[in-house]
Amino acid sequence: MQFEKPDKKGVFTQIFRNISDSGHGLSIMFKESGTVKRLIPIEFVGGLLIGLAGRFIPLEFVILAVILIILFTVETLNTAIEEVNDLVTLEVDERVRRSKDMASGAVGVWHLVYVVCVFLFLFCHLAKFPWWIAILGGVK
Repeated sequence: MQFEKPDKKGVFTQIFRNISDSGHGLSIMFKESGTVKRLIPIEFVGGLLIGLAGRFIPLEFVILAVILIILFTVETLNTAIEEVNDLVTLEVDERVRRSKDMASGAVGVWHLVYVVCVFLFLFCHLAKFPWWIAILGGVK
């Protein structure tokens, strides 16, 4: 195999094609994924309301936003894995079931991380324990 120089004329075309494909994938997720349409917005609104009521600091809202972005990403990968598995075979196959369950398990982990963080932050505020000072600056 011989090394080929990249076609510089087609670089921008490829970049725009990749952006278009990404947008199409996001469109599919927002239209077809029940988790993205229902569960993630419920978690977002619930976390936001609890955060406002519990007087979360901006750092806590940023942490929750990052967790939701990771959750959305993992949900997208889970959906892609399920789609590919369904394309490969329509027969009942233990390996297909296991791969779908593992991908779904990854989504479940991030749902749990989000909920635990919301309630952990709330508990810290109710207990008047500034965890961010303990971690970032040390308690004296």
